[in-house]
Amino acid sequence: MVSALVPDALADPDAVLQDLDGVPARVTDHFKSIFASDDAFNEIPPLTLDHPPEVHKDRSLVRFRAMIQDTSPSPEIYLAKRSGGRCGGWGLGDDATTQADNIDYANLKECTVFWAVSVPGESPWTAPVADLPPNRATHRPPHPHKYPVPGAPHVGVQVKIYDAGDSLRSTDVVTFVGILTSEPIQADLELATPSLVPTLHVLFFQPVPPTIVPRVYPSPSATPELRDELITWIADEALAGDRDAAEWVLLCAIARVQSRTPPILPLTLTLSHFPSPGAGQTTIPALTHVLAQIFPLVSTLPISLHTLNDTSFAPESKNEDLHSGWLQLPAGSVCVVTEGGVTEGGVFERGLANLRAVQEAMNAQTLEYVFPFSRFAFETDIAFVVLSEGRKSTFFQINANVPLRPTTPDFEFYKSADSGVRIPGREKLEAFRALVGGAKIGSVSIGETTAEFIQDDFVNERKAAQGLTSDDLIHRMMVARLLALSLQEKEITVEVWEKTKALEGRRKARLG
Repeated sequence: MVSALVPDALADPDAVLQDLDGVPARVTDHFKSIFASDDAFNEIPPLTLDHPPEVHKDRSLVRFRAMIQDTSPSPEIYLAKRSGGRCGGWGLGDDATTQADNIDYANLKECTVFWAVSVPGESPWTAPVADLPPNRATHRPPHPHKYPVPGAPHVGVQVKIYDAGDSLRSTDVVTFVGILTSEPIQADLELATPSLVPTLHVLFFQPVPPTIVPRVYPSPSATPELRDELITWIADEALAGDRDAAEWVLLCAIARVQSRTPPILPLTLTLSHFPSPGAGQTTIPALTHVLAQIFPLVSTLPISLHTLNDTSFAPESKNEDLHSGWLQLPAGSVCVVTEGGVTEGGVFERGLANLRAVQEAMNAQTLEYVFPFSRFAFETDIAFVVLSEGRKSTFFQINANVPLRPTTPDFEFYKSADSGVRIPGREKLEAFRALVGGAKIGSVSIGETTAEFIQDDFVNERKAAQGLTSDDLIHRMMVARLLALSLQEKEITVEVWEKTKALEGRRKARLG
């Protein structure tokens, strides 16, 4: 049931603020309580590409699900209480007659200032709902260099947070609820005519899970049969019927950082012998579109001489303004790296730095942000699938190389999102999403008996075969963990171990 306070807050949030004393925590609690129910929260108009800033009236209440792109702007000083004890902050402004010599400096407070953007790679099926007609035709985002994908449509907003803003970090995904207006950014304040940018004065915010949609593990609807159907669908729609390749893609895509000490990091995968796009074809593989139907965060990184030499993969501060890079992605992202766009030519200094950034993100799940006199490594959590035309990745060291073995002749590996990809029915699709979403957050253990079996089994295998090392055991345990997650198991069992050995054996047989 929607509270009677909701219509008043939606119609005139300023009036609600004026009745409060301006203490940030109390403002947060008050507005949170008004929109505590899902029904009430969904009444708040969303700020999205379909509903960009210019379609909302000035100082309207909106919700913006966004990735924090830049936390480097300095905090802003505001007058928390105006004359008569009225609430200050949240863009309400100060009295025109207020002079510096009669300000009570005890009422000066700081708010945190960030830049936030539409969530990169967010799949359309996760988008916030709204009972509003779409209208994106006129939107041109300010400061487009602050979005990871060059030239991609998005919404970029200056965010001002009055309560608990210091808890947020770069690449966090957050839903902000606040009052939308237009204001200059700090860098432009000294200009004679500063440019205005969309600005959101945050009343409260909610962290968003890496799965975007909340999931549970194990998923109640998941079965081994459903998992087989999912693998078959990925194979048939993106990989020319190659089920083993599809299973490896599934395992790689559900991988996440399990631990940093000791490091239990995501599996990285190369699909080798993957065809390059033909002349006139889209450069986005069908695999990206298929994964975007079931995973909430899927991005494509097209490796070419242009992207290597002329764009940035890591964020870099220029003139005290943090420019984004392709790899500034939220935790839980699946990144499909395509090498089919590489042609003859040189890779220069920027290109080499970009390649190092990708490898470091794969190896250590960190990304360096470049500042004028320093570099800081920020933690990432990205699953990488590399598509390579050759026998292995041209540029990267990868955990698992799976040569593609198509079974469907004349298969179109590159096609648009709205043509050529068969989409399962709604109920089946939701079950697929619940399965991979649960696997993305799940954890598995290994019992003492199974651990002893695996150790003895590996020792016996090592005696019978040349070349096996402790690294092979570590790799198999990584795959076994992912296989158990995909099966929604709570423990690695002997059966899971045997399935892992069989899958790994078939992969190595392809390598010859």
